[in-house]
Amino acid sequence: SRFAPVSNWLPKLPGVRAAMEKTVGVARERELPQFTSESLEEWFDARGGAAVPLAEAEAKVLLFPDTYTNYSHPRPGKAAVLVLEAAGVHVTIPDGVASSGRPAYSKGLLDVASERARTNVEALDPHVRDGWVVAFVEPSDAVMFQDEYLDLLPDSEAASRVAESAYGVLEHLDRHRLDGKIDFAAPDRSLTYHGHCNQKALGKDHHAVGVLRRAGYDVDPLDSGCCGMAGSFGYEAEHYDLSQAIGRILFDRIDASDGERVVAPGTSCRTQLGDRSGASRPRHPIEAVAVALDR
Repeated sequence: SRFAPVSNWLPKLPGVRAAMEKTVGVARERELPQFTSESLEEWFDARGGAAVPLAEAEAKVLLFPDTYTNYSHPRPGKAAVLVLEAAGVHVTIPDGVASSGRPAYSKGLLDVASERARTNVEALDPHVRDGWVVAFVEPSDAVMFQDEYLDLLPDSEAASRVAESAYGVLEHLDRHRLDGKIDFAAPDRSLTYHGHCNQKALGKDHHAVGVLRRAGYDVDPLDSGCCGMAGSFGYEAEHYDLSQAIGRILFDRIDASDGERVVAPGTSCRTQLGDRSGASRPRHPIEAVAVALDR
């Protein structure tokens, strides 16, 4: 957005965070998401769209532009495009989609979540029928399509088709061994991997570990639970102390790991880990895969 600098600057004015805590309940200690001046969709259009022609592609993927990846953290989305294209995949970003409905669903606003689901299923089902896969950078959005949409739209065959064609980006690379078509530069680095709760619930968090190892990394997958953020929970002033207490369990496990750098696919997890004193924000594992590309 052109107004990203102003949007990012306003909360830093004296007294603003205290006022936000009193009026909307956002903990003043928590680092707020930043908006970028160029969204993922704008970056993709500016580069000229897909780099792999459809006629020459091994597969075709619609990369879902989730809210965080599109407007606040586009680097994992850019990395996903580069890695998929290195595997010979034709990648594009779909038009006509809404946010996944995950925030509304997590707050019990099922009518809103159902409307989001209907919008996205109607937009994506024609593509799925034509052989497209829908890939996601954000795990909670992937699982929303794979699982919750089936509950929100129980009688919809289209929702079932879209759910069957929905993958986390690393899950897609792993399941179809697309990373086997990529030349990697054998990075000499070890990683500590913290998986996402939603993916763990569906038994899908191991896919990232497989791709990272085949890319050349030594990976320590943590036996860890929730990071303590749980979407907006960790931003809420009334839950901040509890969020931090839960987070400290994860922090201790990370400190005990031999990995040189932490990677985590969930935006909330990366926020929690980046907010601890002296820590930098971890990368998404797809960013680590992109770093390992031999180019």
